[in-house]
Amino acid sequence: MRAMAQRKKHTSFYPWIDPKDHDKGFKLNFSMVTYIEVGRTPEGYKQAEFVALKSPELALDYDYPQSFYLSAEGFILVKTPQGKFETIAKTDNC
Repeated sequence: MRAMAQRKKHTSFYPWIDPKDHDKGFKLNFSMVTYIEVGRTPEGYKQAEFVALKSPELALDYDYPQSFYLSAEGFILVKTPQGKFETIAKTDNC
């Protein structure tokens, strides 16, 4: 069994204007998010730990989650205290 490399990665992070209504669109964010991939969930999501904003001076003022998940479809999710995954943003790359 190989240990997962702790290499920093970057992804775009566009929060939904209204997480419950994706038809309203998303907010533009001109800074990528730097993260470390820490594993995969049984559902197939990449589990990530937030490291920093790549360009803080261009970043959207947003409460970025410390821990988040990336789906193959290009969504960024968080896990609720009830253990349910909730989509909070979208990304250009997965």
